[in-house]
Amino acid sequence: MQEFINKFKIPTLLGLGIIFLGLVSGVYLVLREQTFLSQAAPNFTPQNITVANIAEDSVAISWQTNSPAASFLTFGQNSPTGQTVLDDRDGNPPAGGPKPRSIHYVTLKNLLPQTNYQFKITSGKITSDTQKFETATPLTSQTGFTPVIGSILDGNIPLENGVIYLILPEATIQSSTVKTGGNFLIPLSQVRKADLSSTYQLTEGAIAKLIIRSDKEETTVTFKLKANSTPLPPIKLGQNIDLTMLEETPEQAETFNQYDLNEDGITNTTDYTTLLQNLGQNPKNKKADINGDGIVDQKDLSLMSQKLKALNSQ
Repeated sequence: MQEFINKFKIPTLLGLGIIFLGLVSGVYLVLREQTFLSQAAPNFTPQNITVANIAEDSVAISWQTNSPAASFLTFGQNSPTGQTVLDDRDGNPPAGGPKPRSIHYVTLKNLLPQTNYQFKITSGKITSDTQKFETATPLTSQTGFTPVIGSILDGNIPLENGVIYLILPEATIQSSTVKTGGNFLIPLSQVRKADLSSTYQLTEGAIAKLIIRSDKEETTVTFKLKANSTPLPPIKLGQNIDLTMLEETPEQAETFNQYDLNEDGITNTTDYTTLLQNLGQNPKNKKADINGDGIVDQKDLSLMSQKLKALNSQ
């Protein structure tokens, strides 16, 4: 009898062991597959949705996606689906449809003053929750401050895709996309109070913060406002910079103006000529290598052209 029981017991235990191992292996494979799929699946969910540049007839709205996506925005007064707007950089209509990107930026125009609007963002097959904003009242005065101007480098080359936000205490957010050559310009003439009631009173020496968002990382720069500010020093992506501790002397301000190649106190076409005279490697004027890549070439010419264009538009 005992022999019969042993014959029955051993195969049964072996079978149970095999079943147990099979279950464990199956669970492991399922979990591994789920992990792989979660890592491989692109994330098109709109994040960091920001409403900026609020005026009586326009606003700028930006957002990010973890993976490049073709995104667009719909908006209206009574529903968020009245009108469709594409990224400012896509053109109208865009050739081949909206371009997939990770940093998205749209400007809504021809809005009504003091009016509430709703909007939604569609990114890939994902649609955001309904968001809201209100336009401002028309301004009766302007701040009188010149724009904040600067350039952003990704390593030693100009950043190609990003958004810059200007943050001031109790003021509406101002923003701009990165332009050709990594340059940016954020106007200060129409900054509103956070409650949109009137013009924000800018003051000399007020602490301001820039937040630069790209598809790689985020960078912050803290600085002091000036009514007639010189361009900020070049900003390298990934470096968080505090410029508020710098001595505000003409000599130091000039040191940080990398576009004034002949050091005459201003940036103009004479500096462009100086750049042309220093094309190539090992330039006599070291400042001619504006982007710091070891050679004076078309990239430096583009940076100077953009700077001159920005200064002429003030």
